[in-house]
Amino acid sequence: MTDPSRTQPQSSSLDPRLARNYSEKNSDEVRLTYRNWADTYDRDLLDEFGYRAPHAAVEALERLLPSRDSVILDMGCGTGLVGELLRELGYHHLDGLDLSPEMLEKAKARRIYRTLGEADLTAALALDPIYDAVICVGVFSHHRNQPFDLVKLFAGLKPGGALVATVNGKGWRDIGWETLLEQSRHEHGFNVENISDIPYLTQQDIPGKLLVIRPSPS
Repeated sequence: MTDPSRTQPQSSSLDPRLARNYSEKNSDEVRLTYRNWADTYDRDLLDEFGYRAPHAAVEALERLLPSRDSVILDMGCGTGLVGELLRELGYHHLDGLDLSPEMLEKAKARRIYRTLGEADLTAALALDPIYDAVICVGVFSHHRNQPFDLVKLFAGLKPGGALVATVNGKGWRDIGWETLLEQSRHEHGFNVENISDIPYLTQQDIPGKLLVIRPSPS
């Protein structure tokens, strides 16, 4: 019988830059992490860790919203990796929100977003229902409140709009994301249209999940 511990990456073998995010941190602790990481974030994620979640999420969004005139909110936009991929495909109505001012400065330098602003998904969000989709990549991982906080993003959706989100596969397994998501769905009444496997951090042997979620029609 195969020992499952030999087929899954263990916390002790994780790069410390990743391991520091795989715990329940408050918003100030998260801001500090990204303040110190902003300058090397893209290089670390793409070149060293094989970060493929942005590509998978953007491909899914393109299938859902083929019109390049779609209005999209990049929640947790970070340095703008997702926004850059969307712009390369011809989407040009892009707004971004992130917790970290330092990451937002990196995103601003790409000149691909109409607007950028600070936002904390653990707090109240003030969103206008102007978006055809909200894309949320690299945000959801090891925090047990996240399957419940994601419903705050529905306020930004037009009728019929969708949330496209990724979940770190280690977080999916470690905290029982699927069960928590079902609890949140039962509580808030949204529709989970799709859950699929995606490449996530390929050089760390960490897979991911892609979610397509729509609020229930009112």
